[in-house]
Amino acid sequence: MSRPAKQEYRQVFLALQSDAKKYPGGIAGLARVLNKSPEGLANCLDPNHDAQPPSLSVVLQLIELTQEKRAVFEICQLVNQTPMDIDLGSSDLKEESQVKHFLSLVAAASACLNTGSEHLKDGKFDASERKELAPLLLELNQVTASLYKRFSE
Repeated sequence: MSRPAKQEYRQVFLALQSDAKKYPGGIAGLARVLNKSPEGLANCLDPNHDAQPPSLSVVLQLIELTQEKRAVFEICQLVNQTPMDIDLGSSDLKEESQVKHFLSLVAAASACLNTGSEHLKDGKFDASERKELAPLLLELNQVTASLYKRFSE
């Protein structure tokens, strides 16, 4: 990848570089784990350096090792997507309980939306409706993603 192409993805490289610096031991610590030279890893993560960028496998290893999300968010932005920070590993409910929880959240969100629809002539929810609906939507996203993951297994 030439330098201009590296500049095109500058935000991704800056995110990877920042995440690598936060790793215990920084870039040098990561380089040891990846069996790379610290200077070489630092250069390939620097969007201002002419060094070749890291391979996709190294990028994925960096994301996995650092457990940071900034680079993932920047990658999603490249394809006009906004990721949601949802912990899919935290759900310990059985599938039946998860489905019931999902349905109760849908009912609660529907009731809130139905109440709000009386006042939606201007297309806006008032502050109290947003305050009630916002946490429902976040929890509904969490349960939906977790349930989808379970159904996909």
